[in-house]
Amino acid sequence: MKIALVQKKAVPNDVKANLDLAVRYMEEAGRAGADLVLFPEMWSIGYAPPFPEAFDDPFQKEREKERKAWISQAVGEDSAYIRTLRETAKRLSVGAVITGMYEGEKGPQNEAFLIGREGEILLRYAKVHTCDFSLEALLQSGTSFETAEFDGVRIGIMICYDREFPESARVLMLKGAELILVPNACDMNPARLHQLEARAFENMTGIAMANYPGRGWGQSCAFSPVVFGEDGYQDPTILMASEEEGILMAEFPIEEIREYRKNETWGNAYRKTGAYEKLLDPAVEEPFIRTPLTKEKEEG
Repeated sequence: MKIALVQKKAVPNDVKANLDLAVRYMEEAGRAGADLVLFPEMWSIGYAPPFPEAFDDPFQKEREKERKAWISQAVGEDSAYIRTLRETAKRLSVGAVITGMYEGEKGPQNEAFLIGREGEILLRYAKVHTCDFSLEALLQSGTSFETAEFDGVRIGIMICYDREFPESARVLMLKGAELILVPNACDMNPARLHQLEARAFENMTGIAMANYPGRGWGQSCAFSPVVFGEDGYQDPTILMASEEEGILMAEFPIEEIREYRKNETWGNAYRKTGAYEKLLDPAVEEPFIRTPLTKEKEEG
């Protein structure tokens, strides 16, 4: 399976311009032989804030007008943004993970749609681990991780900060994911890249991440879980991009990955679930207690 990773700049807070760019990049990826196109996180608005200070203080009282205008950019499932990209996928017979700020039941959400070759919506995923310490305190969190089948391959999605929690990829693996796609929007350092490599290894799933370009950013990447072969250890890196703009192609050897999953010891082969009770305990104790940004404002 060939995944095109769109490492391109978006236009800040311009849904129409980013829709036009998305169509163009899907066309380019289709011509290059992609089976599926993966965009960075919240492509519809380029992950841009409503005002410059919003990453640190999104609830400034004097910025209500900008905040409302920003939230109004959320697009619905029946919007021109979604319809156009679904039509583009069908026209090109190419799948896509299209991202953006979408209308949720209780408010705007950071979401990704997995679109099939016929333009059908295969999966709609809302980011579970929203960055509640920053801009995303303005958004509603998703509540579950799900998978869907594309071209016979079971695919799951986790968005940016989701990858910082090993439970995200683990749940997707337990729900059958063979390939996990990661729309991203942040600087990438060795620790974060190794996180993705580790998620692939420990869950025996392929992983592909698409990020925005820029100094300290970029580095869109893809990892195979296959780390041992007939000659011992082998590099699981399928693709590691630079910081520059581009559409990068990552090709996953699905049958090789499936054979590896049948015979190796990771994933769900030897888990001892009886010892995992604490993982479902919602209690938070020091040093991890944080005051939500919304609560700080209410008390202030």
